[in-house]
Amino acid sequence: MAHLLERYRATFAAAAILAAVLSVLFAHAFAGGGDSEHCNVLVHDADGQVHVLDLSEDATLEVTTALGSNTIVIEGGTVRVSDADCPQGDCTRQSAISRPGEQIICLPHRLWIEIVPADGSSAGEMDADAVSYPDGADTVAG
Repeated sequence: MAHLLERYRATFAAAAILAAVLSVLFAHAFAGGGDSEHCNVLVHDADGQVHVLDLSEDATLEVTTALGSNTIVIEGGTVRVSDADCPQGDCTRQSAISRPGEQIICLPHRLWIEIVPADGSSAGEMDADAVSYPDGADTVAG
């Protein structure tokens, strides 16, 4: 057995080094790495206001318009709607979001939450009329 270990020592060392490198790469990929992209949370409300929050800082925002009230919570790098007074409360049942491009929408309150890179490089665009007039009432008869 000792002869076998001596003969393949370089192979075992190379395998151990490869395993260590792969472990670091996988940990970096799944944990987001130390230099992960800094993101903001944009909360667009029915009054046309855009609230900008840092996704890396825990916070709670109460958004109240004539259409109703939503409580937005940022915790541990995720954002979710914790409470809303809309009839169905669908936005409160949506999963928390944490990556650029993900969104939460509350149609009854015309509230739209999105995550964007802090530099604004890929901020999404939403058709405000689609949210404001989901039934097509924005069309003018001509």
